[in-house]
Amino acid sequence: MAFMDKLGQMAGKAAEIAGDTIDYGKTKGKILLEKGKVKDGKEELGGYVYNTLKNGGELDQSRLDELMAEIDVHLAEIAKLEAEAEEAKGDTTE
Repeated sequence: MAFMDKLGQMAGKAAEIAGDTIDYGKTKGKILLEKGKVKDGKEELGGYVYNTLKNGGELDQSRLDELMAEIDVHLAEIAKLEAEAEEAKGDTTE
């Protein structure tokens, strides 16, 4: 009976590790999405600056601040997700 108990414990641990691996993968996927949003935000910021200056306009500081704040939100989310991914990664190696 001890063998069956041990086998059950091992199966439970394997399921836990598989779940942690899935969580790690989901987190890495979210990081990629956030990086895409950062890239999009930077392109929008650059496009705004380029088009405004090219057409002889003046940059609106509040618009610049708004665009940069959006980028900062995504960068903060990336940092949070990366910390979660490291934690999840560490959980699978126990």
